[in-house]
Amino acid sequence: FMGSVTDHKATSSLHQPGRLKTVKNQKVTTLTQQPPNMNKSIVVGPQVAGAFKERHIKPTAFRKFYKRGDFPVAMEHDAKGNRIIWKVEIEKLDYHHYLPLFFDGLCETTHPYEFFARQGVHDLL
Repeated sequence: FMGSVTDHKATSSLHQPGRLKTVKNQKVTTLTQQPPNMNKSIVVGPQVAGAFKERHIKPTAFRKFYKRGDFPVAMEHDAKGNRIIWKVEIEKLDYHHYLPLFFDGLCETTHPYEFFARQGVHDLL
C-alpha cells in the first residue's frame, strides 16, 4: 500500500441517487486504488503545503556587514531614482569576499538592504 491513510474526523456526506447518506470517522486515503471495503470512503487530497504562508527570515550576513559600514558603497539620490556609488573602484574589490555577501543579501526584503544587494550584485557582475 503506497501513500498515506488518515482519519477523517469531520462528518461528511455522500450523495447517492435518491438519498443522502452520512459517513462518520471513516478512514480515507489519497490513493486512487482503494480496497473493496472502502468503496464508500471520501478521497481527500494532500494537506496544504503552506507555500504562500509568511516566513520569518533570519538577518543575513549582508545586513550585519552593512550596519557595521563594511561595504564601500553609498546611495545617491537623483531624478532617475536611487543608485549605488562605489567608494572604491569596482575592479579593485576582492570579489571572493564581497560577491557572496551581496548574493546573501538578495534574501532581504526591506529597504535599503534589498536595494543595495540587488544593485551590488548587478554592478559586480
